[in-house]
Amino acid sequence: MSRNEQRPTEQAPSESQSESLVESVFPNLDRISASVYAADLRTGEPIVAANPNIPLLPASNTKLVTAARAFDELGPAYRFETTLHADGPIQEGHLLGDLVLTGYGAADLSQGDLLALAEDIADAGIDTVAGELVIDASAFDRQSLGPGWTWDDGQFEYGAKSTPLALERNTVDITVSHRNGSVTVDASPTSEIVRIESDVTTGPTEQLEVYKKRASEVIRVEGQIPPGETTVEASPVDDPMMHAGSLLRQALESTGVTIDGWTRIEHDPVDTDGPPCAAVESSPLSAQVRTMLVTSDNFVAEQLARTVALELDGEGSWNAWETHVNDFLEARGADAAHLRDGSGLSRYNLLSASGIAAVLEWSLDQPWGDRYRRSLPLAGVEGTVSNRLEDAPLPVRAKTGTLTGVRTLSGYVENRENEPEIVFSCLLSNLTGEHEATATDRIDDLVESIIEAAALE
Repeated sequence: MSRNEQRPTEQAPSESQSESLVESVFPNLDRISASVYAADLRTGEPIVAANPNIPLLPASNTKLVTAARAFDELGPAYRFETTLHADGPIQEGHLLGDLVLTGYGAADLSQGDLLALAEDIADAGIDTVAGELVIDASAFDRQSLGPGWTWDDGQFEYGAKSTPLALERNTVDITVSHRNGSVTVDASPTSEIVRIESDVTTGPTEQLEVYKKRASEVIRVEGQIPPGETTVEASPVDDPMMHAGSLLRQALESTGVTIDGWTRIEHDPVDTDGPPCAAVESSPLSAQVRTMLVTSDNFVAEQLARTVALELDGEGSWNAWETHVNDFLEARGADAAHLRDGSGLSRYNLLSASGIAAVLEWSLDQPWGDRYRRSLPLAGVEGTVSNRLEDAPLPVRAKTGTLTGVRTLSGYVENRENEPEIVFSCLLSNLTGEHEATATDRIDDLVESIIEAAALE
């Protein structure tokens, strides 16, 4: 019997008890939107329920659903593959055809992986490719920025494009240095796709802005750095798959393999014969979920969401993800919910506190439940909650969420043996001024009040 089936509905706290606990932490509750729910996993009894079924913007609490859906559909051991096919006969070191590079959504594809692919091609006895480098991009649809993202999200590292072939998270590191009386700006990894426009001077404090200009390959770097200092910022690239193709060409050339033709991207599946000449695998999905939840990684979240859609529909689209994730939420009893992306950047997303808590509680009963729970960062120790709930009487594992006017936190309270005792979710929206400035501290106060109300030892 699951925890949801054990929960006694007749022992819910009274409306006045819930309101009293919440209002003690949020005295101006009438001036914000809040959905709060917490339950004692030992008894199944709700501890607090204030507008628990009202859907609000979840921000990055969306990633809790994405993680559960990915674990459920793909499994913790799932690995993404990136392959290279030699499409044609090989005669005396010459490939009489194309090299076909196929990506399936790996979020951690690196320059080292490209070099490994290139070395395998050289080891296969190929030194010249008579045809082209073809990038098979059919795993995902052509949309690369999530539905409901704001117009400027794609200019910054947190809003990097989601593509089936994605090198170094579809970003480059921009290093700004002041040495020998001058400022230099460099990109790594660099390719023919990356162009930098800089206007950086020296000053008493670091004040830098790094962003990709809209609908442009140009990365703009402006501001100031102190004399003698070096700083590194990340920026998205405008054409991630051509960027990856350019860097694969560089890796192939370093191993003595040249390609006579151009690089082209195919959005329809490319027919190839036989197994690939070279392939690399990603880290296991469990490691990527851990990264996503600890650092609130939007890019990993979207790669996972679209891969779930790919496995279920044969195409990694956000439309397919929307259908499947909303069916998943409805099956968990979260009918007042609607998700459009996997990261929570979308302003179209809606979840309630009870809906998130239902997913968290259901996940505990799955074969991967402990791994899922331990993927959440430990408050006061790591990730986005490293400076949160440091004085909480018991361990808290939780996921933050932050958008303009939105603050959220959901997760588990554990006992001293690190077993889950409470599931909780707090969503705050329509925050302005002082309400937004103090929301994070007040949410932490609420979690501590919930622990006290549950009388955990």
